[in-house]
Amino acid sequence: MSNSRYNYYDPEFNPEEAHGNSLLILITGDTFSFSVIQLESNKVLVWGEQYNISELASPNSLKQILTAGYNSVKIGVQALSFTIIPHELFEYDKIAAYGQFLNKGAGDSLFVNKLDADNYVVFALDADVAEAISMHFSVDDVYFAGKAWIAAVNFAKPYNQPLYISAEGNVLQFLHFNDGKLRYYNCFEFSNADEVMYYTILVANELDLNLDATSVILSGDISLSDKKIHRINDLLPKVYFNQNHVVTLPDGFITHQILMLAGLSLCESLVVG
Repeated sequence: MSNSRYNYYDPEFNPEEAHGNSLLILITGDTFSFSVIQLESNKVLVWGEQYNISELASPNSLKQILTAGYNSVKIGVQALSFTIIPHELFEYDKIAAYGQFLNKGAGDSLFVNKLDADNYVVFALDADVAEAISMHFSVDDVYFAGKAWIAAVNFAKPYNQPLYISAEGNVLQFLHFNDGKLRYYNCFEFSNADEVMYYTILVANELDLNLDATSVILSGDISLSDKKIHRINDLLPKVYFNQNHVVTLPDGFITHQILMLAGLSLCESLVVG
């Protein structure tokens, strides 16, 4: 049974006149969310979530939206198999060698993004996901979802050094900076609140962070009453939602829930290997 839903649809949006807009798509596992952004105003015109990836390959209910003539299309993929390489060590002719460190299937493809100013990320794109994308889009439009999230977090730099956590589907992402530089990024699959707390403590211990004194900044498809995240809110004293406004949302909508998807609007410079 599909849980797909429109969060918002501006009645002024016309798919037949979409050239001044950008289509953003975020794929997590076998589902995707999407948004149409008006480029001039940076305003969200359409936002939908939890559509099965089969709708991406063979659009039915979203056909008019997904096949419109946009100024640009950006597709974020939450890849679990990746490696981050500092800029000074990265070499384009070694992409295949970097791929040997990844857990990937025989038909999976390797992609490269400039993750931030100091790092590259090499990631594996699942063959089935690549096929679904290529039915109506170009794989040249694919980005590492972590890149979009990092860009969104960096959109308004904090004055302290919090631990960032994003939850989309069954994937947790963790992010930490030191003096404005990327210190840590990783992601984990989870299935319950206990695992959320386990991975939070694991990452904090690895980074030598005192969770009683460190702010934890949440984003994603979550709320503080959500069972999958409530353990963090119950046990840690400094838990907040990310308030970065990357795009302009209609009144009443929650910024942190669209943060990673909106971060795609900030992504450029894709390199395909």
